[in-house]
Amino acid sequence: ERLISETLKLTAGLRYQLISYDYDNRMISGRTREDGTPCGFGGCRFSRPGDRQDSFRNWSPRLGLVWDWQEHHQVFASLTRGYRAPQATELYRLQNTQQVARIDPVKLTAFELGFRGQTEKSDYTLSLFAMNKDNFIFRDTNRLNVDNGRTSHRGLELEYRYQFNAAWSAALAMTLARHRYENNPLLSRSPLDGNDIDTAPETLGSARIGWRPASSLSLELEWVHVGRYYEDPENQHPYDGHDLLNFRGRWQMHPGMIAQFRIMNLTDQDYAERADFAFGNDRYFVGTPRAVFLGLEVTF
Repeated sequence: ERLISETLKLTAGLRYQLISYDYDNRMISGRTREDGTPCGFGGCRFSRPGDRQDSFRNWSPRLGLVWDWQEHHQVFASLTRGYRAPQATELYRLQNTQQVARIDPVKLTAFELGFRGQTEKSDYTLSLFAMNKDNFIFRDTNRLNVDNGRTSHRGLELEYRYQFNAAWSAALAMTLARHRYENNPLLSRSPLDGNDIDTAPETLGSARIGWRPASSLSLELEWVHVGRYYEDPENQHPYDGHDLLNFRGRWQMHPGMIAQFRIMNLTDQDYAERADFAFGNDRYFVGTPRAVFLGLEVTF
């Protein structure tokens, strides 16, 4: 960190990352049964790679500026380059006729511009971001682990908290973003360049209202929002998203005993934790229906 002036600060960082794998195959290498005999019609689904070593080395730089444009209010900006090395399952859990997974690290270039500050009753953070991801790793239409995907991510994030008085408070956290494919990875036989990324909602957020009628009792009502997204990379099957309500409470009965409760999905809304399109049908990973939790915490 370096102060350029009384109100402007420069931040810079550099990280070196080294990840090494030493893979020892204790079975027969290749695409056979465990006794070495060939599989039947269609062949074995999985292929066992031979012993190998892999290493990934990357430098991740970061440059940022923070400007105190008013007392308790700042403007900040940053430019970052990050990497993610392939995981062991992506390198060695091979399928079909794949003998070696030649996969390079995922690269992410990110720019962020934001504003943050606080007043007597509130604090806020508003940031705009633009990110480009290169060489993302995926399983293609032939069920092979490959890289070379490219995506872009543009959006804004808002966090805001307000204290009305000693008893009432509110908080909001929202994200509005657009996530797109920027080339034609073999996730589909159709062109994907320019399509929205599947299972990536445009809007995400939550809001909370808190009430503290007494120092020993607090209640909170929470709204959770997941926006509309596509279930498939071709953008043919949408999921409309969902909105949930949760209710929580905490009561300190005396210094050594606290009772608490949670009612999740207060309105018993039908929703999917995740939705996708597979085998010709919409597929929903069903969310939890209304659930009530009671707890008692005792301190001796």
